[in-house]
Amino acid sequence: MPVRVVLDATVLARPRLRDVALALTEDGLYQPFWSDGIIAEVDRRLPQELLRPARDFLFAELDRAFPDARVVWPTTVLREVPHVTGPREAHVTSVALLCHADAVVTADPELTGALERSGIEAWTPDAFVTFALDADPVRTRAALLRMVRRRWLADDDTRREADDDELFARLAEWAARDLGANSADLLTPPAR
Repeated sequence: MPVRVVLDATVLARPRLRDVALALTEDGLYQPFWSDGIIAEVDRRLPQELLRPARDFLFAELDRAFPDARVVWPTTVLREVPHVTGPREAHVTSVALLCHADAVVTADPELTGALERSGIEAWTPDAFVTFALDADPVRTRAALLRMVRRRWLADDDTRREADDDELFARLAEWAARDLGANSADLLTPPAR
């Protein structure tokens, strides 16, 4: 059974990070979860210039591609989460508890603290990608290569024909800027 992971709005609202996270789930490396509340927070975090039709398309595609990811529960659960004070923290903690998540991927330090107080493991995006690369390096690297070629390179992009090491070097550069040193080190191709 794959690892069960809640993707927080801080992950789903960032296009490249969302691409990476969803590429890993497409390959069965983990099972994603989110909720209406997380999607509403993603909607608030998306750039203002992203028009409503594009937002609605994104959310519909998430539901279409991952129909089992959305967690729904009675509203009263939100008042029963111990050690959590804020409504956003209570919401994400409730999602994690209800779906029996192994971890929550978030870049929010306040949420991380609330999750830890409730006994739920919080992973930074860097820790999440590092976990996937450590747990199954062959499948993770293959999923990331497919994603880069399919989503990050235009059809007429000359880099589309680049070899795997060149694409991993570019992916490692992105990871160093946007994720962290651990995943960037694991993505860096060996020196020739």
